[in-house]
Amino acid sequence: MKDTSTSIPVGDIEVHCTVVGKGTPLVVVHGGPGLGGRYMRDLDRWADAFQLVYYSQRGSGRTPVGDPAKVSFAGAIDDLNGLSAALGIDHVNLVGHSVGAILAAMYAGTHPESTASVVLLNTAPPLHPGLQQTFGRRLASRRTPEDDTAKKAIEASPQFEARDPKTMERHTLNTYIPFFRNRASIGSLTLGFTEITAANVLAAPKRMFGSLGALDPMQTFARIQCPTLVVHSELDPVPVEWAHALVDTIPGADYILLEGASHFAHIEDAQQLADAVLPWLTKHVG
Repeated sequence: MKDTSTSIPVGDIEVHCTVVGKGTPLVVVHGGPGLGGRYMRDLDRWADAFQLVYYSQRGSGRTPVGDPAKVSFAGAIDDLNGLSAALGIDHVNLVGHSVGAILAAMYAGTHPESTASVVLLNTAPPLHPGLQQTFGRRLASRRTPEDDTAKKAIEASPQFEARDPKTMERHTLNTYIPFFRNRASIGSLTLGFTEITAANVLAAPKRMFGSLGALDPMQTFARIQCPTLVVHSELDPVPVEWAHALVDTIPGADYILLEGASHFAHIEDAQQLADAVLPWLTKHVG
């Protein structure tokens, strides 16, 4: 399907976007943090019903980092608000994945007047100490000694030191092994790392999560007023209790469990996800 790419001035940077399809726009909020929007392109199959607006957040893809202090949840919310305004979207429909789902929910809670709907795909990490510990144990249990040896070899290479994009992408994929249902999926996956992504991907998590606590996320989620769908996968290392906590916190939230799927359901179980989510979107998105 034909797509259109452009860079849109937002604050001190130009945010890179790719638009696919026609109809009501869905703004796709990627996770990571810092992965860029390329890995979300398996949602292109939704473009028969909606327009997909993929954007790369500050310091990823072809979006420059600009002021590093703005690589934060507050900064990302401001960037998303500026992007929506620049695109002429008064009431935005958001589809967020993983950390991007947290960002989408934070946006909806801080901008309820301008958010039309939110789909939260495999929201992570769980913002609860006990669940975070369970999450960490599950991640560790799904790695092998060979995985750790391979990761250390990458980190010891001059290419890693130089932040070579292909090397940084291999390092990231190694880190994400526990999130996939099938290891073979990783071998065929392209994250599309650019030099910008490679230079910033290691610093992004600390910058982003260091900023989150001050924003009181659970209270922010409770202020969401739009239709919201929480999607969780049966085999996701993220505990299902976190999805239940989101449903209990977000007023009127709906919930879908994807049986047999894992954290990257939009890649490994794309049709199952589409069959589950598109009817909800058709009902709630004008």
